[in-house]
Amino acid sequence: TAVLERPQESVARSTTWSEVVEYARSHFPQEGVLMKNGYGYVYLKVDDAYIHELFPMLGLEEEGYEEPPYFRSRRSPGAHISVMYEAEGVSPVEVGKKYSFTLEDIVIVKPTWDTYYAVIQVRAPELEALRAKYGLKPKLQGHDFHISIAKRS
Repeated sequence: TAVLERPQESVARSTTWSEVVEYARSHFPQEGVLMKNGYGYVYLKVDDAYIHELFPMLGLEEEGYEEPPYFRSRRSPGAHISVMYEAEGVSPVEVGKKYSFTLEDIVIVKPTWDTYYAVIQVRAPELEALRAKYGLKPKLQGHDFHISIAKRS
């Protein structure tokens, strides 16, 4: 289970995380295309600028954070929102369709005892409805949809 923590608004940080969210709202599309990889993982592909441009703005490098490893190969998803995991066994006919979302807050989550992610939470009623259509709970593992921006192990 992820532990959510509110980000600390540092006086030393030139840009607050709230300002980073506002920047993203005004500069990046708040929609993506539903994709499925060869293993059955379903995700919403979003603009890679969510990671490449926002990561440096967070000011987390000195704390050991890096961009998440979503650009290792041509098959890697890049910036994305997880929608359905392989184990859920769903192959939605909606692959290729655009879905919109609304940007919320940036928070630090701790999905395992030794890993932290900085994520931008998104509200995505269309994605919740899609999951429900296939008999799944509206939220993936009960957590808010999000775009991971930084990772620290």
